[in-house]
Amino acid sequence: MTGDLHTHSIYDDGKNSLMEMAMAAEGLGLDYLGFSGHSFQPGAEDWCIGNDRISSYLSEAMRIKEKYSAEGRHLRIFVGLELDIFGRAEKGLDYVIGSAHGFMQDGRFLSVDESPEALKRIINELFYGDPYAMTDAYYDNAAKIPEMTDCDIVGHFDLVTKFNESCPLFDARSPRYLDRALSVMRYLAEKDLIFEINTGAISRGWRTEPYPDSLLLRKLHDMGGRITINSDSHQSSTIAYEFGLARKRAMEAGFESIWVLTEQGFSEESLMDFRG
Repeated sequence: MTGDLHTHSIYDDGKNSLMEMAMAAEGLGLDYLGFSGHSFQPGAEDWCIGNDRISSYLSEAMRIKEKYSAEGRHLRIFVGLELDIFGRAEKGLDYVIGSAHGFMQDGRFLSVDESPEALKRIINELFYGDPYAMTDAYYDNAAKIPEMTDCDIVGHFDLVTKFNESCPLFDARSPRYLDRALSVMRYLAEKDLIFEINTGAISRGWRTEPYPDSLLLRKLHDMGGRITINSDSHQSSTIAYEFGLARKRAMEAGFESIWVLTEQGFSEESLMDFRG
């Protein structure tokens, strides 16, 4: 069984409607698709669902879910949100992706994945030029994901490394970086959360490898962590993007199973049955 639970639409910072995303997933032969728009978040209205649109998002998503179910279509639709630690939770969801995207300062949200230039400014202005102080603070925020989001899935765990391939700002193999990252990863794994292998930065041209990187993924396996595979797609053409690569990296890290969403909840299945 194969599906994609991390997608965005024109309700937030995506390029296609919810129905267009569903039709594209159906065309790919997926078994399930999840809508996971960015939750409403003060100070981040340019990329999150606005407070005046969140009810419309949930209503339309539920309408499409019910339509596909009533028509007996193969594709199952699930309604969720990507909830940042500074975002606002909503009720009645099928699942939640919990994420840390950056820092709040004086009512402004500063995102670590906006651009290399913006991340440099964050390092210089908030952390006195010390990139490892920034990464420590980022993972400190990631450690708040369970209590702040009550999520099922941890989104793009090492998002802070997004620009490191083309514009390295720190050494992601340095103990100075890894100590905090691995400590927080273990904490989240012990909460029994599912970590997504996320291919979104590949489709947007910033990386050639998914999150988490290969070293962290191996460590996650050794910690007994659980995984799923998502695209973080912001347009219909990138749904299930590079899932074959993601599955390969999971198998190289030692994983044999993957967690998928069914109408009865999350279920463990063989990684070999997850199509790339």
